[in-house]
Amino acid sequence: MGTFLVFLAGVLFLAGLLFIKPRANTDKRWKTILNWVLYVAWYAITWMGISFIYINASVGHVKATSTAIFLFLGISVVLAVVLARLLGFLGKQQKKANTSLEA
Repeated sequence: MGTFLVFLAGVLFLAGLLFIKPRANTDKRWKTILNWVLYVAWYAITWMGISFIYINASVGHVKATSTAIFLFLGISVVLAVVLARLLGFLGKQQKKANTSLEA
């Protein structure tokens, strides 16, 4: 199971790179660097959390598992929303809808 998780993590990392690369490289240099740093941090925190949850759940540490779910997944969701906002996946759709209604 551990080998599969490592393989899955690598595949998803490459897929994420291909997904955000066009949007991340279109902005200013500082914003591009910030986007890539946030992506790597988000990805690392997410997979550290998944592995921590998996290890504690397999051993039977219920309290550590529930704490890890709350902590790691909460941080991961917050970073994902910030990254999506910086990349333009959140917020710009509403502006387009409002401008089309006004025209």
